[in-house]
Formats: sequence, structure tokens, C-alpha cells
Amino acid sequence: MNVPAAENNSERPIDARALRFAIIFPVLLCLGLVGGGLLLARDLPAGAELPTGGGPLPLPAFLAVAVAVTLILGIGVGGFGARTTLPRNLRRLLLGSGMALQLGSVTLFAAALLGQSGQGGSTAQRLDGYVVLMGCGLAAAMGVVLALTFKPDEQWTGSDDAALAEMLVLEADPAVSKDRLVYTIHPRSSVIVMVLLCGILPGAVLTVVSGWFLPGLVVAALLVVGWLCATVHVDRHRLTVKLAGMVPVIVVPCTDVDAAVSLDIKARDYGGWGLRRHSGSESFLACSGAAVVLRDVRAGRLVVGAPNLDTADDLAAILNRRAGKGPGQH
Repeated sequence: MNVPAAENNSERPIDARALRFAIIFPVLLCLGLVGGGLLLARDLPAGAELPTGGGPLPLPAFLAVAVAVTLILGIGVGGFGARTTLPRNLRRLLLGSGMALQLGSVTLFAAALLGQSGQGGSTAQRLDGYVVLMGCGLAAAMGVVLALTFKPDEQWTGSDDAALAEMLVLEADPAVSKDRLVYTIHPRSSVIVMVLLCGILPGAVLTVVSGWFLPGLVVAALLVVGWLCATVHVDRHRLTVKLAGMVPVIVVPCTDVDAAVSLDIKARDYGGWGLRRHSGSESFLACSGAAVVLRDVRAGRLVVGAPNLDTADDLAAILNRRAGKGPGQH
């Protein structure tokens, strides 16, 4: 990890490559729009009306407004995406939004010129609907593509600080990696299929009543499946169970662990599937099978599922090794 290079890179407040794109692209769009407007000048002797309505403006004034709006949207929004002080995802969103807005602006003004010029023998109208539909669709698609593909210059962030700190800890004490384990628990595939079918089949039947039943029941089935999935993470600090890998539902510091044992259990003996809390005991089981049963210093019991007995043995070994110890103790 080249820390000095990353730090020097973070001192630049502007990404020059992104700024050049945010300026040059709308300028080229405006040049194309002005060129097209001049080609249609003979068909617009009285000028053109703005897409928002109002009276006709002389063609030079119309094009000046079009250029100003396009540049403001393109450079004004996209230019913020060149600021390296902003988060990476926000920069992508700003550049993608700038792309979509400036293409949409050019589309509306071009649709006004084409519609009012009566090109192709069609009746003159304030906006050409086909141009608006196709152009705005392309604008939205290009905005999404740019937001997904743009790679901002690498910046030194808080996550890099955390990674550096973790690397230094591992170098100072290689045994730390032995006290760390992460895995995912989820229901058996047959259970997932059954839950989804319980949402899809009734929803398909009830579509004769309302079309909202099918998506509603499918979403409910997906939520049930997500409620039975979790990630388990243990290190020298604590044991954490996160629902769907995002929401911490069980957190037990290693200093509170008294003992742990791996067992082959039945979920109904510990309250059933999912997150359960009762009389000071907690459990999270996705299915019957391998699990780790903990006893903490508060005289409580915690049961955490595992994908197999080998993983359960590893988790129990780490918890027994770290039981009652703080992060700095060996």
C-alpha cells in the first residue's frame, strides 16, 4: 500500500480528467445544437418558441437560451463531480446526472426546433414528441452508464485508514488472524423455494382481484427469506450477528463469554428459525443442524447457527480462547 502517493493524491481538490469532460462535452453538444439550428433557419422565419411555451423568439435568442441552459446543467452539475473532496459514489452520481440533464436539455430544444419547422411534411407543433421520447430515453440511459462506469481518481479515505491500521495490527501480532472468523448462514434451498412459492402462487391467483397482490406477496416472501439470513463475525473484540448482513441484531463482547460448545441441534428446541429472544436467552438459527451454544457471565444463553460442524468447531474454539479476555490480552 503506497501511503505517501495516496496522501499526495488526496491533496488535489479537483480531478482534472473529470473536469475536462464536464466542460468539453456540453460545449460540443451546444456546437451541434447551434449548427442544427442554423440549418433549420430557413424554415423558422418568425423564430422559435421555447419548449416551456411563450411567444416566439428570434432564432439567435432561442439558441442563446438553449446554450446557456445546457452549459449550466452540464458544467454546473457535472463540474461538482470533479471535486475530489466528495465521496466516490456521490461524484459518480453527479457526473451521471450532469450527463442526463445536458442531453435532456439538448433533446428538448432540438425537439422544439424540429417540431416548429415542420420537417418531413408533418404539421408544425411546439415539440416533436418522437424526438422527446427517444432523446430523453437516451439521456437517462447515458447518465446511468456514466455513473456506473466512471472511475474517480483514487483518494485516501477512512476505509484506507482502517485497512492500514488492520495491516499494522496483523504485522505486530500475526496470531490475530487466528482469532477471526466470518461466515454466512441461510435456510436450506428447499425452504427458500417453498417460501417463494408461498408468495408467488397465491399472488398469481389473486391477480384477478388486483395486480398488486403478486408483487406484494413476492416482496413479503423475499423479506421472510432475508429474515432467515445473517452473517456471523467474531474477532478479539466481540461476536456479531448481522441480519441480512446489514443490521446487527446480536452483539456479545468476548469479555462477557464464559464458555462455548458446538452441537448438532434442532431449531425447535431453541425457539425456532430466525431471531429469538426469551427469558435472557437469544438465538439465531437459519435451520436445524450445526450451531454454537454460548454461556455468558450474565447467566444468559446464546445460540448461533453455522453452515457445518467444522465451522461451528472453529467458532467455539475462538470464543473459548477469547472468553473473558479483552482485545489486548493473549
